[in-house]
Amino acid sequence: MTLLLGSVALLASLAWLAGVAWFLRFFRPPAHEVPGSVTLLLAVTGRTEGLPPLFAALARQTLRPRRMLVAVEAEADPAYAQVRALEHLLPFPVEIVVAGLDDTRSQKATNMIAALARVDARDDALVLLDADILPQDHWLSWLATPAMNGAADVVTGYRWHALDGAGLARHVVAWLDRSLALGPRFLASGLVWGGSVAISRDALARMDLAGALANTFSTDGAISRRARALGLRVLTRRAVLLPTPPEGGDREAIAFKTRQLQIVHVYVPSLWVWLGLALHAEALALPVALLGLAGDAVALGFLAAVSGVGLLRAVLHDRVTRAVGIREGALARAVQLAVGALAPVTAPAVVALFWTSARTRVIRWRHVEYEVRGPEDVRVLRRHLPGTAA
Repeated sequence: MTLLLGSVALLASLAWLAGVAWFLRFFRPPAHEVPGSVTLLLAVTGRTEGLPPLFAALARQTLRPRRMLVAVEAEADPAYAQVRALEHLLPFPVEIVVAGLDDTRSQKATNMIAALARVDARDDALVLLDADILPQDHWLSWLATPAMNGAADVVTGYRWHALDGAGLARHVVAWLDRSLALGPRFLASGLVWGGSVAISRDALARMDLAGALANTFSTDGAISRRARALGLRVLTRRAVLLPTPPEGGDREAIAFKTRQLQIVHVYVPSLWVWLGLALHAEALALPVALLGLAGDAVALGFLAAVSGVGLLRAVLHDRVTRAVGIREGALARAVQLAVGALAPVTAPAVVALFWTSARTRVIRWRHVEYEVRGPEDVRVLRRHLPGTAA
């Protein structure tokens, strides 16, 4: 029994390690960057701490956008006043679109639909972004180039958590999220992350994004489904990892990851199952550790191997962190090393986090609670004041 449990746990850990090594092997700046006309689309609600640094980062982009469409639900939303106060920081125009309310889809989808009505054929690409990212100066060029030069129809990146000042729960969330960012691409083939996605002009004309978002909860899920249905070329650009600073405490971190996993459960249930199997396999390190503490020498050997692999994963994660331009403090780096080395404890904690996404019927996103009965069967249950976090 010890041999079986230890072998499965170690193989699962090695699989995650192989993903990191493969990522680093092919992680390099894109060889080509092209000029072009790009419109940004940002759907936002509430007053966001990360908005001032985001606007400053957008002002430094090597590829200057033509304009940015910012979609809010109402002028009373604190986001409206905040954008008005910050728009002078940008060297390109900002157009604020007031979307209003709709109870048959997420508020983010409603905001995006309203902004999409302002999109025209003058752009080579449309770029969607989230308010909690802190993009590097080359982000827009790296993301949009394949969509503008015909190499892909849809281009997406992924977030990379910055952890200075983060609590323990956020460190565990980041451990899982970083592993997913570096994991095998075939498991998430064709999926887009709406926090950073470029859509070519031709693809945008074919997709009818407003129709795709008409009854959805997750804009990411709806865009992914529409792209797959049309057979569009979706490129996950490995070099586009977006620093994402902490927003809120541990409670907010858990709520964030629960919602992300719930979205996967609703929109790509097969991926949710495969992820669950991989995480449970690694969590077998806990019974192995208990056997080792009871005096099983073989279990102690497996325990040392799993912990060593976890520590090496943390070291390689740190290399990626520095490669994407994040300089974390010694404390944040030390905590991540400890999270990796304590894999027999970390892995079961991640499994517990995974199971918070088993129920998907009611999901809260920002200040709105939704009943989600399917990818295109959504209704608003109740609304709180804009800016109220989940």
